[in-house]
This record gives sequence, structure tokens and C-alpha cells, in this order.
Amino acid sequence: MATAATSPHVSGDAVDIGHPNATAWLTEHGAEYGLCQIYRNEAWHYEPSTHAIDRGCPRMYANPTQDPRMQQ
Repeated sequence: MATAATSPHVSGDAVDIGHPNATAWLTEHGAEYGLCQIYRNEAWHYEPSTHAIDRGCPRMYANPTQDPRMQQ
């Protein structure tokens, strides 16, 4: 689980999208704007990815426990 020290929300580097239509749109178009879903089990959680516009979104982690950034 993310803490204040590891959460990308605290640093302003993540956003949770609540409306299903918005998450569906971001799933389809987010990479074009550098926004990617990071966790397979959190369809609402998006983070900026500087390479997504050119290369597409990186592979998702299964969940936050698999994210090495949360291990700090």
C-alpha cells in the first residue's frame, strides 16, 4: 500500500478518474496524451508517462504491491 512517502498522488503524479466513461476514454486515448493506467486492478488510476506518446503505455503492474516504487 502506498504511503505519503511513496504515493504518486501526494507528489501530483497520479490522478484517479471516477466516471466509467472517462476511464473508458482514457483506456483508448490516454497514451496519445501521455496518460497511462498503471495497475491492472485499478482502472481508475492514471499517471503521466513521458514515453507513452511515442511508444505507448508501459506494461501495467498487476496491482500496487508489484510496483517497485511502493517498496521504498
